[in-house]
This record gives sequence, C-alpha cells and structure tokens, in this order.
Amino acid sequence: MAEDGFVEVRGANRGDNVVLRLFAVALVVTGPIVYAANDGATIGIVLTAVLLPLGIAVWRGITRAKRRLLRLDEVGLPATAVVLSMEPISEDATVRVRLLIKGPDVPEFVTEHDARYHPSLRPGNKLVAVVDPDDHRDFELDY
Repeated sequence: MAEDGFVEVRGANRGDNVVLRLFAVALVVTGPIVYAANDGATIGIVLTAVLLPLGIAVWRGITRAKRRLLRLDEVGLPATAVVLSMEPISEDATVRVRLLIKGPDVPEFVTEHDARYHPSLRPGNKLVAVVDPDDHRDFELDY
C-alpha cells in the first residue's frame, strides 16, 4: 500500500493558486508586522518564529503539488482505480477510500485516499486514473 502517494482529483488547479499564495504571504509577513507595530514586542518575535516557517512551507507545498500535477499531465500512464472500500473518517464528509489501481503499463497496487464524499467513491465503482510512471504512488483520479 502506498503511504506517501500523491493523490489528486482530475481538474485540480494547475494555475497559480492565488488565494493559497496570498495566504502563505500573509503568514510570512504577520510576525514582522506585529513586531514592528509593537516596538519589538515579544509577541512579534514569537509570531515570526512560528508563522514565517509555516508560510514558507505552505508556499513550497503549493509549488510541489503544481509540479507533480503538471508532470502527471505530461507523462502520466492511463489506469483504472477500483474502489475496494469506503469509510467515513470525520464528521465533515471526509471519507477514506481504499483503491486497487491497475493499467496496461501500471503494476497493480492498493492504496488509500482521503477525499470529500462523492457518489462515485462507492465500493465496486471504477474510476479513471493517471499514474506517474516513475513513482506509481503518484496518481490522479477522475470522478
């Protein structure tokens, strides 16, 4: 079972993700702004120490996800994902789906994917998938 696989739903934003980028920038600048506005208060130092690395991590995560999605668009191999099981994992309609992924050029593997509930995610349903040829844990589902 893939543990660190990258799973994304078809149609995911391959653009600049402006809102998430602005959120990352807001995280980065909050600490220094509070520090400057309060004449070097300790809270500004603490906020900078906590939010600056968090903002950088969010920015890098967005960039990494976009890169992986664009790679799947470029070199992804067609496959089929069969829903083996689905179970709710939270009260906000998030479900954990166990999938069997296979294709002509893709070795068969089983993985888990956490997603918002969708009627297509019922056991027995087949979904269209695209798999990274170099890392079969990276795939994208179309449902």
